Amino acid sequence: MLKTIKYLSWMYFFWGMASSMIFTLLPIFITEDLHGTISQFGFIEGLVVFLSFLSKLCVGFLIDIYRNRIKILYIGTISTIISKILLACSCSILFVVVAKSIDRLAKGLRHAPVDAIFASLTDKKGYIYSYRYCINISGSLTGSLITSLLVFKFGHHFREIFVLACIPTIIAYYILKTKVKYKDKAYTPIVKRSEWRISHIKYLPKEYWEFLALVSLMMLNRFSEGFITLKAKAILPIDQLSNIPLYMGIYELFIIITSIPMGLLSDKINKYIVILFGLVALLIADIFGIFANSNISLIMIYILSGIHMGATHSILSSIIAKIAPIELIGTAFALYYGTDGLVLLISNNLAGSIGQLINTNLTSGPFIMGTVTTSIAILYNIMLIYKHRMNQ
Repeated sequence: MLKTIKYLSWMYFFWGMASSMIFTLLPIFITEDLHGTISQFGFIEGLVVFLSFLSKLCVGFLIDIYRNRIKILYIGTISTIISKILLACSCSILFVVVAKSIDRLAKGLRHAPVDAIFASLTDKKGYIYSYRYCINISGSLTGSLITSLLVFKFGHHFREIFVLACIPTIIAYYILKTKVKYKDKAYTPIVKRSEWRISHIKYLPKEYWEFLALVSLMMLNRFSEGFITLKAKAILPIDQLSNIPLYMGIYELFIIITSIPMGLLSDKINKYIVILFGLVALLIADIFGIFANSNISLIMIYILSGIHMGATHSILSSIIAKIAPIELIGTAFALYYGTDGLVLLISNNLAGSIGQLINTNLTSGPFIMGTVTTSIAILYNIMLIYKHRMNQ
């Protein structure tokens, strides 16, 4: 069990490294090299994130139907390698959309089976999901640092860096092929008929649907980190643009610092209290985002956004693993992914449109939207905390 968790987590390390090497630079690549607009960037981010979560939704259902997680993971891992190669060859915005869409679909094929595997391996849900996320972000941090060195060497020749990003994905496939040993376990079906049906969704508890409502509100402000990159691009002088991967490194560092302590804490107290802490950090980050005009305020956005992700991202997965019946764990994650994808499609498009409308130069629009939506999510989360205390 522990070896399976370890090796799957290290696969996340190399996936995170590869993604960071590409997506740290992609907003600048789109807006400068391919002459795209912030509105087009928002559309691309919304579309590909939606495809990612749509993929997770479909795969989540397939896990409960066919109960073969490893085969799905193989398909996702190979697709990831292909997508990175295609992205390195991108010569137009349309090509970027196609390549990144394949990458996000591959992400769904990777994440959904791993989420289900982790849910079946341990009772320490908060810690184990936070551990995996910490390893993933450690890979992203490593990728950001490597990218910063590569930008210094290659300058704005981003395609060479995109080619090198293929290497970590190949290493991840090697780990899956040679190290991961896992077999799906048989379990008692939730109803007499063993085959999965969409109607089985009714067996998910009421707490799950309340949780899903909170996720919807939270994701309205989970627009792409690329908007923070565009904010940095607007603030920093041209000769300091190579520092952007380092700023992303600060963001990832604070995720690493925060995630495991928050995961351990969430196993001891009400998980929604931990989420509240993360939401407050995000609200403050949005306020900084509205008024940011210096390096210090920019760094604060990255720090607070990192704290938010460290305190919430893994905890959301651990809540599902805790409250959903194991027979419907794939379905529960699928609905979560689908909700994420739909709301993120809306939020990224809104963020891009509002950013274009309100303030093109300093891109404050997305953060104004985030301040409003995060405030609403905080109020709803407080209501859930109060409700759970009354039921105890």
